[in-house]
Amino acid sequence: MSETAELARAVSTAIREATGLSAGPLVEPVRRHALHVVADTIGVSLAGGRTAEMTRLRESQLPAGGGATVWAPGAIPAPPEEAAFLNATAGSFLELDEGMRPTGHPAMHVVPAALAAAEVAHRSGAELLGAVVAGYEVAARLFTAFRLTPPTHPHGHLGGVGAAVAVALLLGEDPVAVAAIAATTPTVPVWNACYEGATARNTAMGLAAQNALRAARLHRAGFRGSPESVGALFGRVTGRVVDVDALAGAVDPARPAILRNYFKRHSACALTHGAIDAVLSLPAVPVEQITAVEVHTVANNLKLDRQAAPNDLSARFSLPYAVAAVLTARASDLSTFDYRPPVADLARLVSVGVDDELERQWPRHSPTRVVVHAGERLEASVTDPRGHHHDPLSMDEIHRKFLLLAGEPAPRLWDSLLALDRAPDVAGVLAPLREA
Repeated sequence: MSETAELARAVSTAIREATGLSAGPLVEPVRRHALHVVADTIGVSLAGGRTAEMTRLRESQLPAGGGATVWAPGAIPAPPEEAAFLNATAGSFLELDEGMRPTGHPAMHVVPAALAAAEVAHRSGAELLGAVVAGYEVAARLFTAFRLTPPTHPHGHLGGVGAAVAVALLLGEDPVAVAAIAATTPTVPVWNACYEGATARNTAMGLAAQNALRAARLHRAGFRGSPESVGALFGRVTGRVVDVDALAGAVDPARPAILRNYFKRHSACALTHGAIDAVLSLPAVPVEQITAVEVHTVANNLKLDRQAAPNDLSARFSLPYAVAAVLTARASDLSTFDYRPPVADLARLVSVGVDDELERQWPRHSPTRVVVHAGERLEASVTDPRGHHHDPLSMDEIHRKFLLLAGEPAPRLWDSLLALDRAPDVAGVLAPLREA
């Protein structure tokens, strides 16, 4: 048997193992955490949906009707594939969507697709939540099993396979077959688009969520996918296999992968968050007194050792810019990491390097040490950014983030989402958006 055939069997095994998570009630810690993941994902998408690009995109030839909901005030009805595309694309704009290590963002792929499928099929909230946890499990195992080769970016493909599993479970289709179709037709973006500030890059998660729903349609129409697609593409072309056992291991219903995610507090690439937290723990320093800044980190974060191009997306993917931004603002809010020339000037004083001791802790931890030279030497270290499962956010912190992001319907929508698993029909859960 060829290597890709063996990987295909392992991926199929992972999918079958994960589907068991949707078979019955989730254990309490998993249920509660999954509700927070769904709510956080929707809140992040709502905030991203207020950007000028997303507002214009929704207004541009949006199909009328269709049974699924675009997450925006008024809860715009749309066909499920279009709704999933718009919701996941919006969720990419502000770099606040949750994720997991080694590197991936399963929820913003899985939740928009799964919720659209659940709406049109009138599934219960409990069925939706189980499908989300199962789809997340598949995506997380794939991200663990394969290491992407730069410049391949982690949006759009492996997360989309997990989304296809969730959709198949909700629509009563074979998850292995539907996932194979999604894997045969992936979106594969590159980091270069982030560096340049090419905002079309934000559609990668949208295309993956859309593709998950389309894969179910293709399966119903008799199309077939290649089970070997994942192994061929991510084991040979755009990555390599690093942990095939991650695909084959049994699923522990009390400890699924969704419990090992991280929630983001800063509107910038996750690879910057350790440095941001370290800077924010230091005493304030007048910017004009800073002569140099050192960032000691892990090799994975060197992807962001670059100066920002003069736009907001590129700024969010520059580690020197992120450090300079919080040194300047002494805070982290939605606009902190927008591009500003004075911050870009300060960023040129920031150097980034790998520390061997820190490197040994990756990917279990993502440690960073920052040293600021400003007449005196100031130093701070973090083992993991706040929000990682080793240093998790409290429910109150997740709630406050949601209220900040979701806008006017936030309080009622939060209550509705936290009661999601008790809803007999998912279609009613987004009612607070319709009333906004």
